[in-house]
Amino acid sequence: MKSRKIKTGITFSCFDLLHAGHIRMLAEAKSQCDYLIVGLQTDPTIDRPEKNKPVQTVVERYTQLKGCQYVDEIIPYTTERDLEDILKLYQIDIRILGDEYKDKNFTGRSFCEENGITLYYNKRHHRFSSTLLRSEVYKKEKAKNLPADVQPEITSSQFSKNGKIT
Repeated sequence: MKSRKIKTGITFSCFDLLHAGHIRMLAEAKSQCDYLIVGLQTDPTIDRPEKNKPVQTVVERYTQLKGCQYVDEIIPYTTERDLEDILKLYQIDIRILGDEYKDKNFTGRSFCEENGITLYYNKRHHRFSSTLLRSEVYKKEKAKNLPADVQPEITSSQFSKNGKIT
């Protein structure tokens, strides 16, 4: 009897302020493979300054991911070059990304295509996001410091990618 090869998948993110959207994404990622590796970026602003700086430490984010039933292994990394090295060092069958990357040239895309690593783009069928969560926390913290008859009118669209209100 021939044994079945375990299908290994990988996804990369910062996973700051872990929320329901992250969990849904990880569940969908796990449904595409037998063994899911999560690349945990320590701070995406190191080589992509337009990204949000993490609120939580890498230890907090690692601990949260470790407790997630869909995650089999976590590999912390720092730069986009590290991400490429991870793709080259591990036996990956499928890479899972958000569908916003489908028509973009992202780190490691050409390596995956040239080496037979399937690219799977998961769908976002929900309203959850780190930007919205940051906005809600800000709004609620600001509201508790205001008189009861004054409430802030801040929406998630007022938050820029760096987490500042525009």
